[in-house]
Amino acid sequence: MKDLQTLLQNVDELLNTPGEVPPPSPVSAANAQAETTDELLPALQKYFGYADFRAGQREVVEKILNGENILASFPTGYGKSLCYQLPALMLPGVTVIVSPLISLMKDQVDALREQKIYAVALLNSSLSWEEYRAELERLERGEIKLLYIAPERFRSRRFLNLLNSHQISLFVIDEAHCISQWGHDFRPSYLALRDAIRELHPSSIALFTATATPDVQKDILNHLEIQPPQVFTRGIERPNLKFSVCEVSMEAEKYTLLDEYLQQRGGKGIVYAGRRRETEEIASYLKQRGHRVDFYHAGRDGSERKRVQDRFFNDGSDGLDLVVATNAFGMGIDKSDIRYIIHWTMTGTLEQYYQEAGRAGRDGKTAHCILFYCPDDRGLHEWFTKESAPNKPDLLKLLKLIETFPSVGNFRMFAVEDLELNDFNADKIRVGISYLEKLGFLRRLYNVPSRLSVRTRLFESSLTEEIIDESQKVLLRHLHSQSKLNVLDFCRGLNLRPDQLMEQLIDLQSAEYLRYWGTEDLLLIELLEDSDLFDSMSADQMGFEDYLRIKNRQIDQIVFYALAEGCRGRLVREYFGETIEVDYRCGSCDRCDPNLRLVPLNEENDNANIQ
Repeated sequence: MKDLQTLLQNVDELLNTPGEVPPPSPVSAANAQAETTDELLPALQKYFGYADFRAGQREVVEKILNGENILASFPTGYGKSLCYQLPALMLPGVTVIVSPLISLMKDQVDALREQKIYAVALLNSSLSWEEYRAELERLERGEIKLLYIAPERFRSRRFLNLLNSHQISLFVIDEAHCISQWGHDFRPSYLALRDAIRELHPSSIALFTATATPDVQKDILNHLEIQPPQVFTRGIERPNLKFSVCEVSMEAEKYTLLDEYLQQRGGKGIVYAGRRRETEEIASYLKQRGHRVDFYHAGRDGSERKRVQDRFFNDGSDGLDLVVATNAFGMGIDKSDIRYIIHWTMTGTLEQYYQEAGRAGRDGKTAHCILFYCPDDRGLHEWFTKESAPNKPDLLKLLKLIETFPSVGNFRMFAVEDLELNDFNADKIRVGISYLEKLGFLRRLYNVPSRLSVRTRLFESSLTEEIIDESQKVLLRHLHSQSKLNVLDFCRGLNLRPDQLMEQLIDLQSAEYLRYWGTEDLLLIELLEDSDLFDSMSADQMGFEDYLRIKNRQIDQIVFYALAEGCRGRLVREYFGETIEVDYRCGSCDRCDPNLRLVPLNEENDNANIQ
């Protein structure tokens, strides 16, 4: 008990001092867990101001403090971030948190600092070079306990080496469903996390998600190849959310339905549409009808998107009541009092629908989640699935193109823009490379700079030092004669692999024999098999049919939800793997409560006249 009390006192000093402070005492995870039975609640109250945990949170925290791997599936807004933030503050060393969006990271960091917890930092592309260096210096001084990182950072050899010099007590993957290609939000950048975990050897790994089916959970664990974790599932039911579906026969009906609903409804809301053009058309229509509304999609200028978001958060007379958006808006939007979310277009998966709808009512008050369903929606998603799915001609073209890029042995270096010039969009590039990697035709390594600036120091004495090996001395001789170099040409001249060059440079810089600068702007790919072998493979061998089958099954499920004659809540809970009582009814959907059914006002009046 005394060890943990000492640790908490030291951590308290660290968290509440923005400047330089000593690191906490090295109490092991196992020792910390052994003492936590009586200390968890005081720590929770001290750092977060809560009197007690929500159901399931304490068990997760205790497992993490015990050094065990966990996978936790908690509903949106349930407080999963606390499950890793609290143990991060109590454990020695650094906790790394991987998150997919800058806005998500920034919100969590800002919230912690508002709690006077300053031992936190984020590293992503939003930082200037000076800000980035300042955060790294804080890390080196031991001032950081929670380090938020974008997944793309783990493609940097230099960055991994930097992390390797620190004790990583906990490695957290937020939105872990992004790892699975069967998840609704697959992100190829998450695939690099397996190798990062292998290299960093964290004491424990914690995976968090709100929307992972049993199949997706299995795929996550298979990819990461970690020891089977403890799996915690809180269930996804949120009784304050009221779900309903309104079936229409044509698109035009949606405009009338939406306007009539909004005339009755107060509070803030989001309307999700499938296409950018639709968001603009719907917003224009609603403006003409007198609603305070604007549209949001990735095609708008960054300053305009920020203005829309700021006005949505503004509850005054200058604020917006409603944003019509693509799914580019929402994740990372931490607004608790959203009263309704309407899906103008059916989503492609039930996971995506439930995650987006779950952004409503995070304050625990009643909120409405409405899906407009038109039979044409299914055909649209089937077409999109077919168009976006990996296929042999596109993958063969991509592989052959990669083979043509400048090489050092089996390694190819190129920029994403080089592929875009050859009719590949960014999504097809990311998915295509990850699919070829999965099939064993290539291996993506860390990003490398195309050009480097180098300044050597202590040159004469370094050549006689025994602490560097002969290969490093040879490299220093060549680097000493030039201050700027083309990485590809330099590697060819020395018959040196680009990844080996970067490792040598990092080692020499760490030993203070040189300094180097360069933007890691090139993909480094190692070709493992040639395109002739790929050309001889069948579609079955490549798994294309499995991919399409699973994607179409996901479409079937969201259509089944839209057309369900029974309890919608039951269907959703069973889809996410919950065991439900035979006579269960959620009481929060339009099948359980007819008062939730959305119909046009004129239809309601007609019904009243008939009665």
